Amino acid sequence: MRLGVKYFSAGDSTYIVSKEEKMTQSNLQNPTGSKAGPVEYKKRGMATVFGAPISWVALFGALMGVTALVPMIFYIFGGGFISAGMAIFGPITGLVLGPWAGLIAGLVGGIIGMFLSPASFPLGIIDAFLSGAFIPLSWGLTIRRYHKILIVWWVLWLIIVNVYPYYIPGSAGGYGAPTQPGYFLSWSWSYVGIVLFLILGLKFVPKWVEEGASPVMMFIGLLLMNFFGNTCWMLPWKIIYFSILKFPADTVMADNIISWWAYTAPMVIAGTIVAQVTITAMRRGGLRQASGGMV
Repeated sequence: MRLGVKYFSAGDSTYIVSKEEKMTQSNLQNPTGSKAGPVEYKKRGMATVFGAPISWVALFGALMGVTALVPMIFYIFGGGFISAGMAIFGPITGLVLGPWAGLIAGLVGGIIGMFLSPASFPLGIIDAFLSGAFIPLSWGLTIRRYHKILIVWWVLWLIIVNVYPYYIPGSAGGYGAPTQPGYFLSWSWSYVGIVLFLILGLKFVPKWVEEGASPVMMFIGLLLMNFFGNTCWMLPWKIIYFSILKFPADTVMADNIISWWAYTAPMVIAGTIVAQVTITAMRRGGLRQASGGMV
């Protein structure tokens, strides 16, 4: 024995077994000439975070952070832009890693992007959550096993956006009351999203995106999952921005109405194309799966 390593000889061959590996011995001759059993190797498991390999979490986090330098959609009223990291790599991170590992990867990406691309993270560390961690979280929750959590999360934010900050704290906090029912209806993309989720997302979409489904049905399923994720995520992303920057309620209404084609459409279409290519390739390649994801 030398440095924690055992040497066994069988004829002209030498077998090296570390003390950290499990082994049994038979049919091998040890140095003293007595018989020993076969050497059985058992690989140690790869370190994971919420079922996702740490290397994957680091990789997707780095991709989100670096691609924060690439602008895709400029904010309607100025002040920054939605990057490729937010529009493309954030959603795919959630679908591949699942919501919890995706949240960690997104936070890592958000912190990296915050320093590399301040224009896409104008709120600093707050944006590391809003424009980083919350994106994979929202998309990851569209996976079948997390649907109950998604419903609670989604409904909670639908209530918040219709109450905070223009009613609570309202005028006491310096926020003018919105015009109704225009303000309520301006969040229509999220109402459409949650209704479609309840009708199609709970029962049909999981079957359309499972392994072995036709490419056409998979595309439709992923398109809907991206729409669900987008119309859920934009609730906290928008209302926290609006409250911190004290946008007038009428400006919020205009931003919400324009969001259909300015934010939702390009993010959903681009995210779906990338998701279909990535997930199909990962399934065919036989790569190790993150237990919380959909690959």
